[in-house]
Amino acid sequence: MQWFPKTIDMGRLKWQFLFRMISNTFLLGAITLIYINGRVPIYLEFWSNVVAIAVIASFGFAVVYYQLMPMILGPGVQISLQMLGDTVLASILTILTGGVESSIAFLLVVVVVNSSFLGGFKVAFIAASVSSLAWAGIVDLHYYGYLPGLKPLGETISSSELALTILVNSSAAYLVAILGGYLSSQLAISSQALQTSQASYYRLSELNDSIIKSIDTGLITLDKLGRVQSINRVGSEILQIPPELAQYRAWSRLFPELAESNLFESKKYNPSDRLTFKHIRPTDQKELILEINVMDLVDKENESWGRLVAIQDRTAISQMQAEIKRNEHMAALGEMSAGLAHEIRTPLASLTGSWNMINNPSLSDDDRQRLLKIIGREMDRLDTLVNDFLAYARPTIGAPQPIDLNQLINDQLHVFRSWKGEEVSIAKDLELIPKVFFDYGQLTQVIFNLLQNAIEAAAPDRPLKMVVSTKLAQKPGDYVTLTIMDNGQGIPEDKIKNIFQPFYSTKPKGTGLGLATVWGLIHKGKGQIWVSSDQKNGTIFTLNLPVARETNDSTAL
Repeated sequence: MQWFPKTIDMGRLKWQFLFRMISNTFLLGAITLIYINGRVPIYLEFWSNVVAIAVIASFGFAVVYYQLMPMILGPGVQISLQMLGDTVLASILTILTGGVESSIAFLLVVVVVNSSFLGGFKVAFIAASVSSLAWAGIVDLHYYGYLPGLKPLGETISSSELALTILVNSSAAYLVAILGGYLSSQLAISSQALQTSQASYYRLSELNDSIIKSIDTGLITLDKLGRVQSINRVGSEILQIPPELAQYRAWSRLFPELAESNLFESKKYNPSDRLTFKHIRPTDQKELILEINVMDLVDKENESWGRLVAIQDRTAISQMQAEIKRNEHMAALGEMSAGLAHEIRTPLASLTGSWNMINNPSLSDDDRQRLLKIIGREMDRLDTLVNDFLAYARPTIGAPQPIDLNQLINDQLHVFRSWKGEEVSIAKDLELIPKVFFDYGQLTQVIFNLLQNAIEAAAPDRPLKMVVSTKLAQKPGDYVTLTIMDNGQGIPEDKIKNIFQPFYSTKPKGTGLGLATVWGLIHKGKGQIWVSSDQKNGTIFTLNLPVARETNDSTAL
């Protein structure tokens, strides 16, 4: 059985040293008071000096136990020497200050407490046994008159009373051993838990520091007053300000561009909300594009104690995006130029050929008239092409206004039927909807182009049918949905993604500007447009048009 621990915790040894120094100081004061009051019959000056020397020496023993023994002795020998030394010293002081009647006989119990600090239950029980034997010896010596200067106890108490004294003091020593051992074990558990918690804290702290140092986002913590508490390396590099200079600064000094906003004054923040703004860096006057996100820092009671500001430098990304847009614009311009040249080339060829032939003197008047009609037709075609191109490339600014969409649809369908003939079957499903906010002329052109597109997409093997419907969008109060469906031949899956591109057409005679113009006008009016198509069932165009906020009027068919 392992009676002594394999190692002695230096933390416990430190606490025991502190306990020794306090108890020795108390002991020295108590003995001094005893001598002053003359309550103990010290019959020789020599013994008085021995007591004083022993108490003072106990301070030295405490230093030896704490500093020297752990370096030269093992735990078992060290604890044994401390236990025996403390017992001998306590026994001598008890004998010299009155034996059984000594006021400091409790020192033998203190030995048990000291031992429990070092070894727990087992060592405490050993110390209690040693202390009990020492007390029994003192009582026996005093009882039979072997202690010089002290009257034998046999003259005043019986042997049964003597046995009771030994039993009571021994029981007290063992009870102290139980209590001291329990407290020592709890101290060991608490110390181990504290060490584990400290180790976990240090690991988490190191992990947190590592993450903060390696993350490519600037992080700034603010207190409740908006003063900087900390800034990481990336944030310091973005703003070009050392952390020690940024600390305790007001946030408005770091971001003067946001001084007038209430971004940092709001009580609650949505972590997904991000703000992008231009920042002029004071050190080099460089213009940066910064993106920041503000989050509350809360405690266990969900009370805010500060804010965390995440910063990202988007300058390079913004420059790349601008460059990509320029390249896309140039590419689109090139495609449009090529498409426009291709569309113009055909009517120009017809014009040139007809003009060259019309000067032939051998032509009859009928042939000349036919050529003139071709020239006129191709000129009209060129005029239409140029007008469509201008409508797409340079649309008019427009004047949005509240529009009764259902009434506009009714008017357009009436005009369209008159133009195309009654053979076109167009059904309506117009619900009760609020007015939309759009330019009247542009919305008229959008509806006409979509109806024209449906006519041109008619399937040769079945009569054309169309359905025009309106309803309130899924987000009430935001949009009105306009749907135009046809049962035409549909759009192939590999081509549907390009139908809104300029000069892209799936029709032999199409210019490819009709749907491109529709897309431009819808997005310019802050609307949305989608298309779905099936070559068996036809095509569906879905438009979301913004609701006119200033009116609550509703219209329906």
